[in-house]
Amino acid sequence: MRKIHVSFMLLLVFLLFSSAQISAQESYYGLKSTKKVTTSPSKDLPRPLSCWSNAGAALLEAEILKSGQKDIDLSEMDFVHNAYLQKADAFLKSSGKTKIGGDGIASDVILSLAQFGMVPEVGFMKSDKDPFGEDAGEMDAILRGTMRMVVDKENGNFSERWKNTYDGALVSYIGEARINFKYKDQDFAPKSFAEKTGLKPGDYILISSDSRQEMFKPFILPINNNWSEQKAYNVAPEDLVKVMKSAVEKGFAVTWCGDVVQKSIFVAEKVAIVPASKMPGEKANEIDKLVMEPVAETNVTPELRQEKFQKIVTKEPGYMLVYGLSKDKKGADYLVGKNACQSGDNELNLSESYIKLNTVFLLLNKNSLPADLKIKLGL
Repeated sequence: MRKIHVSFMLLLVFLLFSSAQISAQESYYGLKSTKKVTTSPSKDLPRPLSCWSNAGAALLEAEILKSGQKDIDLSEMDFVHNAYLQKADAFLKSSGKTKIGGDGIASDVILSLAQFGMVPEVGFMKSDKDPFGEDAGEMDAILRGTMRMVVDKENGNFSERWKNTYDGALVSYIGEARINFKYKDQDFAPKSFAEKTGLKPGDYILISSDSRQEMFKPFILPINNNWSEQKAYNVAPEDLVKVMKSAVEKGFAVTWCGDVVQKSIFVAEKVAIVPASKMPGEKANEIDKLVMEPVAETNVTPELRQEKFQKIVTKEPGYMLVYGLSKDKKGADYLVGKNACQSGDNELNLSESYIKLNTVFLLLNKNSLPADLKIKLGL
Protein backbone atom coordinates (compact mmCIF):
# COMPACT_ATOMS: atom_id res chain seq x y z
CA MET A 1 0.00 0.00 0.00
CA ARG A 2 2.90 2.34 0.88
CA LYS A 3 4.56 1.60 -2.51
CA ILE A 4 1.38 2.63 -4.34
CA HIS A 5 1.22 5.86 -2.33
CA VAL A 6 4.86 6.75 -3.06
CA SER A 7 4.43 5.95 -6.74
CA PHE A 8 1.36 8.19 -6.92
CA MET A 9 3.24 11.08 -5.29
CA LEU A 10 6.14 10.69 -7.74
CA LEU A 11 3.69 10.68 -10.64
CA LEU A 12 1.98 13.80 -9.29
CA VAL A 13 5.31 15.66 -8.96
CA PHE A 14 6.25 14.62 -12.52
CA LEU A 15 2.93 15.86 -13.91
CA LEU A 16 3.20 19.19 -12.10
CA PHE A 17 6.78 19.66 -13.34
CA SER A 18 5.78 18.75 -16.88
CA SER A 19 2.81 21.12 -16.74
CA ALA A 20 5.10 23.96 -15.63
CA GLN A 21 7.49 23.21 -18.49
CA ILE A 22 4.66 23.18 -21.04
CA SER A 23 3.29 26.43 -19.62
CA ALA A 24 6.71 28.07 -19.97
CA GLN A 25 7.08 26.78 -23.51
CA GLU A 26 3.65 28.12 -24.44
CA SER A 27 4.42 31.68 -23.32
CA TYR A 28 5.62 34.19 -25.88
CA TYR A 29 8.09 35.96 -23.64
CA GLY A 30 8.88 33.64 -20.74
CA LEU A 31 9.94 36.66 -18.71
CA LYS A 32 12.22 36.06 -15.76
CA SER A 33 13.15 38.60 -13.09
CA THR A 34 16.87 39.38 -12.87
CA LYS A 35 16.80 42.23 -10.33
CA LYS A 36 14.29 43.82 -7.97
CA VAL A 37 14.55 46.80 -5.64
CA THR A 38 12.55 46.76 -2.41
CA THR A 39 9.61 49.19 -2.50
CA SER A 40 6.52 50.03 -0.48
CA PRO A 41 3.09 48.75 -1.59
CA SER A 42 1.30 50.90 -4.16
CA LYS A 43 -1.69 52.90 -2.92
CA ASP A 44 -4.94 54.18 -4.38
CA LEU A 45 -5.37 57.88 -5.10
CA PRO A 46 -6.39 59.92 -2.05
CA ARG A 47 -7.95 62.62 -4.27
CA PRO A 48 -8.69 63.21 -7.97
CA LEU A 49 -5.73 64.44 -10.06
CA SER A 50 -3.24 63.46 -7.34
CA CYS A 51 -1.39 60.68 -9.18
CA TRP A 52 1.72 62.88 -9.28
CA SER A 53 1.76 62.88 -5.46
CA ASN A 54 1.48 59.09 -5.27
CA ALA A 55 4.32 58.73 -7.77
CA GLY A 56 6.65 61.11 -5.96
CA ALA A 57 5.85 59.70 -2.52
CA ALA A 58 6.45 56.15 -3.79
CA LEU A 59 9.94 57.15 -4.90
CA LEU A 60 10.75 58.72 -1.52
CA GLU A 61 9.47 55.64 0.30
CA ALA A 62 11.75 53.47 -1.85
CA GLU A 63 14.66 55.82 -1.10
CA ILE A 64 14.02 55.43 2.64
CA LEU A 65 14.08 51.65 2.30
CA LYS A 66 17.29 51.78 0.28
CA SER A 67 18.98 53.72 3.07
CA GLY A 68 18.34 50.77 5.39
CA GLN A 69 15.45 52.28 7.32
CA LYS A 70 12.11 50.59 7.89
CA ASP A 71 9.16 51.23 5.60
CA ILE A 72 7.39 54.57 6.15
CA ASP A 73 3.91 55.25 4.81
CA LEU A 74 4.15 58.89 3.74
CA SER A 75 1.09 61.12 3.47
CA GLU A 76 0.32 61.87 -0.17
CA MET A 77 -2.29 64.42 0.90
CA ASP A 78 0.35 66.44 2.71
CA PHE A 79 2.18 66.95 -0.60
CA VAL A 80 -1.11 67.91 -2.27
CA HIS A 81 -1.89 70.42 0.47
CA ASN A 82 1.55 71.99 0.27
CA ALA A 83 1.44 72.23 -3.52
CA TYR A 84 -1.71 74.37 -3.23
CA LEU A 85 0.17 76.73 -0.91
CA GLN A 86 3.05 76.98 -3.38
CA LYS A 87 0.64 77.57 -6.26
CA ALA A 88 -0.86 80.56 -4.43
CA ASP A 89 2.57 82.21 -4.31
CA ALA A 90 3.20 81.34 -7.96
CA PHE A 91 -0.22 82.76 -8.88
CA LEU A 92 0.65 86.13 -7.36
CA LYS A 93 4.12 86.24 -8.91
CA SER A 94 2.72 85.41 -12.35
CA SER A 95 -0.16 87.92 -12.02
CA GLY A 96 -2.73 85.17 -12.27
CA LYS A 97 -1.18 83.00 -14.98
CA THR A 98 -0.49 79.99 -12.75
CA LYS A 99 -3.42 77.58 -12.58
CA ILE A 100 -4.86 76.81 -9.15
CA GLY A 101 -5.82 73.14 -9.26
CA GLY A 102 -5.00 69.66 -8.03
CA ASP A 103 -2.79 68.53 -10.89
CA GLY A 104 0.99 68.65 -11.01
CA ILE A 105 4.05 66.52 -11.76
CA ALA A 106 5.85 64.01 -9.56
CA SER A 107 8.77 66.33 -8.78
CA ASP A 108 6.34 68.71 -7.05
CA VAL A 109 6.80 66.32 -4.14
CA ILE A 110 10.48 67.31 -4.04
CA LEU A 111 9.57 71.03 -4.06
CA SER A 112 7.25 70.40 -1.12
CA LEU A 113 9.88 68.37 0.73
CA ALA A 114 12.38 71.20 0.37
CA GLN A 115 10.05 73.94 1.66
CA PHE A 116 7.79 72.20 4.16
CA GLY A 117 9.29 68.84 5.05
CA MET A 118 6.91 65.88 5.06
CA VAL A 119 4.85 63.70 7.37
CA PRO A 120 3.78 60.06 7.65
CA GLU A 121 0.08 59.25 7.46
CA VAL A 122 -0.27 59.57 11.24
CA GLY A 123 1.07 63.12 11.03
CA PHE A 124 -1.69 64.39 8.76
CA MET A 125 -5.15 65.44 9.95
CA LYS A 126 -7.56 64.46 7.20
CA SER A 127 -10.77 66.28 6.36
CA ASP A 128 -14.05 64.45 6.87
CA LYS A 129 -15.23 65.50 3.39
CA ASP A 130 -15.35 62.92 0.60
CA PRO A 131 -12.58 63.88 -1.86
CA PHE A 132 -14.37 62.02 -4.66
CA GLY A 133 -17.86 63.27 -3.80
CA GLU A 134 -19.87 66.32 -4.79
CA ASP A 135 -17.55 68.59 -2.82
CA ALA A 136 -14.52 67.64 -4.91
CA GLY A 137 -14.70 70.72 -7.16
CA GLU A 138 -15.87 73.22 -4.56
CA MET A 139 -12.48 73.77 -2.99
CA ASP A 140 -10.77 74.70 -6.26
CA ALA A 141 -13.59 77.15 -7.04
CA ILE A 142 -13.12 78.84 -3.65
CA LEU A 143 -9.35 78.97 -4.01
CA ARG A 144 -9.45 80.35 -7.55
CA GLY A 145 -12.02 82.95 -6.61
CA THR A 146 -9.95 84.07 -3.64
CA MET A 147 -6.75 84.39 -5.66
CA ARG A 148 -8.46 86.14 -8.57
CA MET A 149 -9.88 88.71 -6.16
CA VAL A 150 -6.39 89.40 -4.81
CA VAL A 151 -4.85 89.88 -8.26
CA ASP A 152 -7.71 91.99 -9.58
CA LYS A 153 -7.75 94.32 -6.56
CA GLU A 154 -7.17 97.89 -7.71
CA ASN A 155 -3.77 99.41 -6.70
CA GLY A 156 -2.60 95.94 -5.70
CA ASN A 157 -3.17 96.72 -2.02
CA PHE A 158 -5.02 93.86 -0.43
CA SER A 159 -5.23 92.71 3.14
CA GLU A 160 -3.26 89.62 4.05
CA ARG A 161 -6.55 88.25 5.42
CA TRP A 162 -7.08 86.48 2.08
CA LYS A 163 -4.63 83.87 3.36
CA ASN A 164 -7.06 82.93 6.11
CA THR A 165 -9.75 82.20 3.52
CA TYR A 166 -7.35 80.25 1.32
CA ASP A 167 -5.85 78.22 4.15
CA GLY A 168 -9.26 77.67 5.70
CA ALA A 169 -10.59 76.10 2.51
CA LEU A 170 -7.58 73.77 2.32
CA VAL A 171 -8.02 72.62 5.90
CA SER A 172 -11.76 72.14 5.48
CA TYR A 173 -11.61 70.16 2.23
CA ILE A 174 -8.21 68.44 2.46
CA GLY A 175 -6.89 68.67 6.00
CA GLU A 176 -3.38 69.64 7.08
CA ALA A 177 -0.20 68.33 8.62
CA ARG A 178 0.03 68.41 12.40
CA ILE A 179 2.45 71.02 13.74
CA ASN A 180 3.80 68.36 16.09
CA PHE A 181 3.15 64.62 16.09
CA LYS A 182 4.48 61.37 17.47
CA TYR A 183 5.97 58.67 15.27
CA LYS A 184 7.25 55.49 16.90
CA ASP A 185 7.36 57.19 20.30
CA GLN A 186 9.38 60.17 19.06
CA ASP A 187 8.22 63.76 18.71
CA PHE A 188 8.47 65.37 15.29
CA ALA A 189 7.47 68.38 13.22
CA PRO A 190 7.27 68.04 9.40
CA LYS A 191 10.78 69.41 8.85
CA SER A 192 12.43 67.45 11.64
CA PHE A 193 10.75 64.27 10.38
CA ALA A 194 12.13 64.87 6.88
CA GLU A 195 15.58 65.49 8.31
CA LYS A 196 15.35 62.26 10.33
CA THR A 197 14.94 60.22 7.12
CA GLY A 198 18.10 61.73 5.65
CA LEU A 199 16.44 62.55 2.31
CA LYS A 200 18.02 65.52 0.53
CA PRO A 201 15.86 67.41 -2.01
CA GLY A 202 18.99 68.36 -3.96
CA ASP A 203 19.65 64.70 -4.78
CA TYR A 204 16.64 64.42 -7.10
CA ILE A 205 16.61 65.39 -10.75
CA LEU A 206 14.43 65.12 -13.83
CA ILE A 207 15.64 63.47 -17.05
CA SER A 208 13.91 63.77 -20.43
CA SER A 209 14.66 63.67 -24.16
CA ASP A 210 13.71 66.48 -26.54
CA SER A 211 15.69 66.92 -29.76
CA ARG A 212 14.72 70.62 -29.91
CA GLN A 213 16.80 71.30 -26.79
CA GLU A 214 20.56 71.45 -26.22
CA MET A 215 21.97 68.05 -25.35
CA PHE A 216 22.93 67.39 -21.70
CA LYS A 217 21.55 70.75 -20.59
CA PRO A 218 18.43 71.46 -18.48
CA PHE A 219 15.27 72.75 -20.17
CA ILE A 220 11.78 73.59 -18.96
CA LEU A 221 9.55 70.56 -19.42
CA PRO A 222 6.85 71.58 -21.94
CA ILE A 223 4.01 69.74 -20.24
CA ASN A 224 0.65 71.15 -19.17
CA ASN A 225 0.94 70.33 -15.46
CA ASN A 226 4.41 71.82 -14.98
CA TRP A 227 3.04 74.90 -13.20
CA SER A 228 6.39 75.71 -11.52
CA GLU A 229 8.34 75.41 -14.80
CA GLN A 230 10.68 72.74 -13.49
CA LYS A 231 13.62 71.76 -15.65
CA ALA A 232 14.81 68.37 -16.86
CA TYR A 233 18.21 67.38 -18.19
CA ASN A 234 18.13 66.55 -21.89
CA VAL A 235 19.55 63.21 -23.03
CA ALA A 236 19.29 60.95 -26.09
CA PRO A 237 16.37 58.45 -26.24
CA GLU A 238 18.70 55.49 -25.67
CA ASP A 239 20.02 57.21 -22.54
CA LEU A 240 16.55 56.98 -20.98
CA VAL A 241 16.94 53.21 -20.96
CA LYS A 242 20.55 53.42 -19.81
CA VAL A 243 19.61 55.68 -16.89
CA MET A 244 16.83 53.37 -15.69
CA LYS A 245 18.99 50.25 -15.94
CA SER A 246 21.81 51.91 -14.03
CA ALA A 247 19.45 52.98 -11.26
CA VAL A 248 17.90 49.57 -10.71
CA GLU A 249 21.27 47.81 -10.88
CA LYS A 250 22.51 50.14 -8.13
CA GLY A 251 19.44 49.45 -6.00
CA PHE A 252 17.46 52.63 -6.75
CA ALA A 253 13.85 52.94 -7.91
CA VAL A 254 12.81 55.45 -10.60
CA THR A 255 9.57 57.34 -11.12
CA TRP A 256 8.58 56.95 -14.78
CA CYS A 257 6.15 59.40 -16.37
CA GLY A 258 4.86 58.66 -19.84
CA ASP A 259 2.14 57.51 -22.17
CA VAL A 260 0.55 54.24 -21.08
CA VAL A 261 -0.62 52.85 -24.43
CA GLN A 262 -3.23 50.17 -23.76
CA LYS A 263 -3.10 48.72 -27.28
CA SER A 264 0.65 48.15 -26.85
CA ILE A 265 0.22 46.08 -23.69
CA PHE A 266 0.16 42.29 -24.01
CA VAL A 267 -1.93 41.74 -20.90
CA ALA A 268 -1.51 37.96 -20.75
CA GLU A 269 2.20 38.31 -20.00
CA LYS A 270 2.25 41.85 -18.58
CA VAL A 271 4.55 43.29 -21.20
CA ALA A 272 4.47 46.68 -22.98
CA ILE A 273 6.01 46.75 -26.46
CA VAL A 274 6.07 48.63 -29.77
CA PRO A 275 5.24 45.83 -32.25
CA ALA A 276 6.53 46.21 -35.80
CA SER A 277 3.32 44.61 -37.10
CA LYS A 278 1.09 42.39 -34.96
CA MET A 279 0.77 41.90 -31.22
CA PRO A 280 1.57 38.41 -29.87
CA GLY A 281 -1.13 35.90 -30.82
CA GLU A 282 -2.42 37.92 -33.78
CA LYS A 283 -2.22 36.24 -37.20
CA ALA A 284 -2.28 38.14 -40.47
CA ASN A 285 -4.28 35.30 -42.06
CA GLU A 286 -5.35 31.73 -41.39
CA ILE A 287 -2.31 30.10 -42.95
CA ASP A 288 0.13 31.96 -40.69
CA LYS A 289 1.57 29.86 -37.91
CA LEU A 290 1.63 31.13 -34.39
CA VAL A 291 5.25 31.45 -33.29
CA MET A 292 5.56 31.35 -29.53
CA GLU A 293 8.32 33.91 -29.12
CA PRO A 294 8.65 37.70 -28.65
CA VAL A 295 7.41 39.68 -31.63
CA ALA A 296 9.67 42.01 -33.60
CA GLU A 297 9.51 45.64 -32.44
CA THR A 298 9.65 48.95 -34.27
CA ASN A 299 13.02 50.67 -34.48
CA VAL A 300 12.39 53.86 -32.52
CA THR A 301 14.39 56.53 -34.35
CA PRO A 302 15.05 59.98 -32.82
CA GLU A 303 12.54 61.41 -35.31
CA LEU A 304 9.82 58.95 -34.30
CA ARG A 305 10.55 59.59 -30.63
CA GLN A 306 10.32 63.37 -31.10
CA GLU A 307 7.04 63.17 -33.00
CA LYS A 308 5.49 61.09 -30.24
CA PHE A 309 6.98 63.25 -27.47
CA GLN A 310 5.38 66.41 -28.82
CA LYS A 311 2.00 64.66 -28.77
CA ILE A 312 2.13 63.06 -25.34
CA VAL A 313 3.27 66.17 -23.46
CA THR A 314 -0.20 67.62 -24.12
CA LYS A 315 -1.95 64.59 -22.59
CA GLU A 316 -2.52 63.49 -19.00
CA PRO A 317 0.52 61.29 -18.28
CA GLY A 318 0.65 57.96 -16.50
CA TYR A 319 3.03 57.12 -13.67
CA MET A 320 4.90 53.97 -12.74
CA LEU A 321 7.51 53.22 -10.13
CA VAL A 322 10.24 51.30 -11.96
CA TYR A 323 12.07 48.94 -9.64
CA GLY A 324 13.15 45.82 -11.52
CA LEU A 325 14.81 44.19 -14.50
CA SER A 326 13.71 41.11 -16.43
CA LYS A 327 14.70 39.14 -19.52
CA ASP A 328 12.64 37.31 -22.11
CA LYS A 329 13.41 33.86 -23.56
CA LYS A 330 15.59 35.44 -26.29
CA GLY A 331 17.68 37.43 -23.81
CA ALA A 332 16.18 40.90 -24.39
CA ASP A 333 16.02 43.22 -21.37
CA TYR A 334 12.92 44.88 -19.87
CA LEU A 335 12.38 47.37 -17.07
CA VAL A 336 9.79 46.29 -14.52
CA GLY A 337 7.43 48.92 -13.16
CA LYS A 338 4.19 49.03 -11.21
CA ASN A 339 1.22 51.35 -11.26
CA ALA A 340 2.00 54.10 -8.75
CA CYS A 341 -1.61 55.26 -8.50
CA GLN A 342 -3.52 52.08 -7.74
CA SER A 343 -3.16 49.53 -4.97
CA GLY A 344 -2.26 45.97 -5.86
CA ASP A 345 1.32 46.41 -7.12
CA ASN A 346 0.22 45.76 -10.71
CA GLU A 347 3.44 45.06 -12.63
CA LEU A 348 4.31 45.77 -16.23
CA ASN A 349 7.48 44.83 -18.14
CA LEU A 350 8.53 47.72 -20.40
CA SER A 351 10.58 46.95 -23.50
CA GLU A 352 13.44 49.26 -24.45
CA SER A 353 11.55 50.39 -27.55
CA TYR A 354 8.49 51.21 -25.45
CA ILE A 355 10.60 53.30 -23.06
CA LYS A 356 12.33 55.24 -25.85
CA LEU A 357 9.03 56.05 -27.54
CA ASN A 358 6.68 56.74 -24.64
CA THR A 359 8.71 58.35 -21.84
CA VAL A 360 7.95 61.97 -20.93
CA PHE A 361 10.39 62.21 -18.02
CA LEU A 362 12.15 60.30 -15.26
CA LEU A 363 12.44 61.42 -11.63
CA LEU A 364 15.35 59.81 -9.81
CA ASN A 365 18.27 60.17 -7.44
CA LYS A 366 21.24 61.68 -9.29
CA ASN A 367 23.54 59.24 -7.48
CA SER A 368 21.96 56.41 -9.47
CA LEU A 369 23.16 57.80 -12.83
CA PRO A 370 25.83 56.06 -14.94
CA ALA A 371 29.20 57.66 -14.14
CA ASP A 372 29.84 58.88 -17.70
CA LEU A 373 26.42 60.50 -18.03
CA LYS A 374 26.72 62.15 -14.64
CA ILE A 375 29.89 63.86 -15.86
CA LYS A 376 28.23 64.98 -19.11
CA LEU A 377 25.38 66.53 -17.14
CA GLY A 378 27.81 68.35 -14.85
CA LEU A 379 26.56 66.56 -11.76
